[in-house]
Amino acid sequence: CGYWDDTVKSHSVDSLRLKCSENGGHRGAVNCLSIGSDGGLMVTGGQDATCRVWVIDHNDMSIALTDGYVQTALGTNDEDSILNCCHVLWGHSAPVTCLSFSSDLDVVVSGAMDGVICVHTVRQGKFIRKIHTGKFFSDVDSASTSSREKEVFVKKLALNDHGRFVAHLEDGMLQSYTINGVKLGCADAGEKLNAMEICSDGEMLVTGGESCHVVIRTLSDLIVRCVLDLSTHGPIRCISITPDDLNPAPQVMYIGTDDGKVTIVDRDLKSKSKRSTLEDLEEEDQGLTYLEG
Repeated sequence: CGYWDDTVKSHSVDSLRLKCSENGGHRGAVNCLSIGSDGGLMVTGGQDATCRVWVIDHNDMSIALTDGYVQTALGTNDEDSILNCCHVLWGHSAPVTCLSFSSDLDVVVSGAMDGVICVHTVRQGKFIRKIHTGKFFSDVDSASTSSREKEVFVKKLALNDHGRFVAHLEDGMLQSYTINGVKLGCADAGEKLNAMEICSDGEMLVTGGESCHVVIRTLSDLIVRCVLDLSTHGPIRCISITPDDLNPAPQVMYIGTDDGKVTIVDRDLKSKSKRSTLEDLEEEDQGLTYLEG
């Protein structure tokens, strides 16, 4: 996790004991981080407009991946350290606000306060491309969209293992792209989102925010397929979904709300996507469990 002292700290899960504290050369606050599904690599994004790639508790991999710039700027890696920075990812000119990392693709997408999204490889630390979210409509009607081409910072990113990702912007818009820069879809979320996750084999987007609803959309076109009303519990604060590969266990979604409770949805989200109204969901509410926070 990123701390107020501009470092990344590692704690043991059982006792919360501090095991490591590093800044990896970040000049300023660490605003976001993402750990790969294999647990071996982590990417951080900072106020200094850079992202940093870290190797977690694997000294041999750290030595193999660390580039010449990091070796010169930060020195040799500490064999006893759990966290070792191996790459600095350049491309942003404004503070990095969010990122999403796919271990399977070896790709990280990062968003900044100026509305720019950068795509990098992780293990080699190479810049791939830059995407300007303010220019999403520029190919449609340049005369009427000039006012839209403004700097609206990227609040959240969600990337699937098929190379498609969604960006949530400060003005409430959702934009869907491929990592090749192809525009897929755009929609107005209509609220401030606090959580955004991709689930069900990378085909569905789940969001939650201040409107107290969990909204499920198809990732390709961002069309709403299902809405779950949790207004009795307050705004949605966080959403987490168990991986698809935990077979034969069913996929479960955990939803944290403003009243300190966790709502557990234990039905498969693909079947939910076939229901278009909230009433359809309420007909089968036995799949919802409420736990005190």
